[in-house]
Amino acid sequence: MSKKRPARKVRVDFRQNRQVRRRQDDWTQQYRADEDKVVNAQAGETVRAKGDLSRKRTILVDGKRQPVVDESLWKRGLVTKVHGLICYVRDADTRIWECTVRRILRTRLIQSRAPVTVGDHVWFSDQAAAWDGRPVGVIERVAPRTSRLSRRDRRQREQAIVANADQLLAIVSIAEPKLRPHLVDRYIVAALSGQLSPVLCFNKMDLLTADAPVEADDEPHGRLSTMEVIQEFRALGYTCLCTSAVTGVGLDELRAALKDRITVLSGQSGVGKSTLLNALQPGLELPVQTVSDQNEKGRHTTTLAELFPLDFGGFVVDTPGIRAFDMWAVEPGELEAFFVEFIPYVQRCRFRDCTHRTEDDCAVVAAVENGEISERRYYSYLKMFEDA
Repeated sequence: MSKKRPARKVRVDFRQNRQVRRRQDDWTQQYRADEDKVVNAQAGETVRAKGDLSRKRTILVDGKRQPVVDESLWKRGLVTKVHGLICYVRDADTRIWECTVRRILRTRLIQSRAPVTVGDHVWFSDQAAAWDGRPVGVIERVAPRTSRLSRRDRRQREQAIVANADQLLAIVSIAEPKLRPHLVDRYIVAALSGQLSPVLCFNKMDLLTADAPVEADDEPHGRLSTMEVIQEFRALGYTCLCTSAVTGVGLDELRAALKDRITVLSGQSGVGKSTLLNALQPGLELPVQTVSDQNEKGRHTTTLAELFPLDFGGFVVDTPGIRAFDMWAVEPGELEAFFVEFIPYVQRCRFRDCTHRTEDDCAVVAAVENGEISERRYYSYLKMFEDA
């Protein structure tokens, strides 16, 4: 059994607006105006160093460089929603607390855009006495995350959407909007890179026709039908559910897949995430919208990620619909590990650092040419490689 590392002291910066100068007046100007006034001011003025050392303070941190806390004094909870600076935390008694994040904690976790996000397990102090009994608190510490789903924001920073979930339910529609197989591939990579199990849900099966449209990727491979795309993912070992909130098809299978797990729902706007949740959990009454007739893009209905408990067991996190899903923190050389069909061939490549694009004697390219690896999936890999 490993010994617990003792707390140690570190120096951290003050907030910028706390670095107030101790001296409020200029002694030279005072001397020129009134020498006696300067002599009297010496009793109340303090001269301190202006170096970096004077602009820091000392705190205790643990082995993971998080502030040391007395957990016996605080409550434990689960973050269900983040709205601006307010985190909504569900405690052991299912009571919801409105919490802010301790400033020093935000400073220590500044590398991430979202130091606290939906799904985080946190410790918070009870501040209800100062708010006339209202359930108000301050988050003092965040437990290490076991998984995460992230994306890149417009400023090229990581935006953590959800933490500590068990699986990602990627919901796509077979029509209105059209099925985009390449986007499904991106969801799979995002899930696997964040330590989540991918589950694929093909929704709106009531709109399935023999010629159901599949968005073309403009690559030199034959266009697949909707059912051929679904069979392709099933052949790779991924769980594929076919559902319809209109007819009720597949809802029992979906309910079984979500039971007793924390599941992240993700998908484009308009694919029916909120509609499926309303069908699975009566009483939620999440707002829904139609799909634009002009561009077949959905209108945003969910604006914040939010965690909901399920009556039959488990939790789901409804996330805002997104129209693109950039890879975050996926190095090009790591991408091959998230294409399961590549793995048996990678060791046969001539070069250890083979990128499976233009290298000689590449076993993956040979497998594609021999029909052992899907040509559509291979071109999807190339697109993601360029993005990464």
